[in-house]
Amino acid sequence: MINNFLFIGHRGTRRDFDENTILAFKKAIEYGANYIEVDVRKTKDGKLVVFHDSNLNRTTNGSGYIKDFTYKKINAFKTVIHRSTIPLLTDILNEFKSKSYFMIDLKEEGLVDDIVEVIKEKNLLEDTVISGRHLHVLLKIKNENPRIKICFNITKGIGLSLPEFLKMGLEVKKRFKFNMINLKSDLVSEKFIEKCHANEILVLSWEFLSYEHPLNKIKSLISQGIDGILFDDYKNIKKIRENFP
Repeated sequence: MINNFLFIGHRGTRRDFDENTILAFKKAIEYGANYIEVDVRKTKDGKLVVFHDSNLNRTTNGSGYIKDFTYKKINAFKTVIHRSTIPLLTDILNEFKSKSYFMIDLKEEGLVDDIVEVIKEKNLLEDTVISGRHLHVLLKIKNENPRIKICFNITKGIGLSLPEFLKMGLEVKKRFKFNMINLKSDLVSEKFIEKCHANEILVLSWEFLSYEHPLNKIKSLISQGIDGILFDDYKNIKKIRENFP
């Protein structure tokens, strides 16, 4: 299991370090992540920055929407824990190329062409998964760039709901060409995992901060056959690696 399992640092880590920063991604990889999940947005002047929320309020000393600032202005803000700057996508790709695989999550529309251009320039087509919740966007990516892996975030998926997916048969893989599907942890069932595997789709799960004992939930999903976890806490990556040889 350990060789094929996807240990994904969710925003790097959401514990002890500022999410989506160089420090957070370094810590996740240090503790055993083989993927880092990177959220991407675009600034007013068209720069691709690594940031989860639409606004600066929660994780920095600034306020206002990312889309309303140029990157020069964005670069002046600092994160709340370690006073780091908000990185460009190219900063992350340059820093961690050959150290980790990448999962790039589309946080808004109008990003795809720029992101694909960047990963092509960096020769990272086969090292990158592009994830998102807009079905038509992901299918367009896959049709135009078959070497890029795609992950459909079905929890709030637009174009295919979880109930619709569960009613489908073996035509899912052929029709949608997903490599992976990501579902919130409290919604994952054995039926869902079996349906994905029957269609040769890898199953991922996210959101473990709400559990009193997140490791127990992670272990339970692994015992059901899940293929990867988006880890909120970098320490749990190491603990799972040590307990599931």
